Amino acid sequence: MFDFSKLSDMTKLANEAKNLQKQQEGMQKEQISLLKDISHKLDKVISLLEKDE
Repeated sequence: MFDFSKLSDMTKLANEAKNLQKQQEGMQKEQISLLKDISHKLDKVISLLEKDE
């Protein structure tokens, strides 16, 4: 016979995994945004340096 208490535990684990995944996706989006900002600033610095040459 199937143990329904284990089903409850599995559901809790699945929900925790889903929440962790959402957190990771949020962090990845934030990192991508920061990297885009850094890239944009580096492009600006490079163009300013090229003007000075």
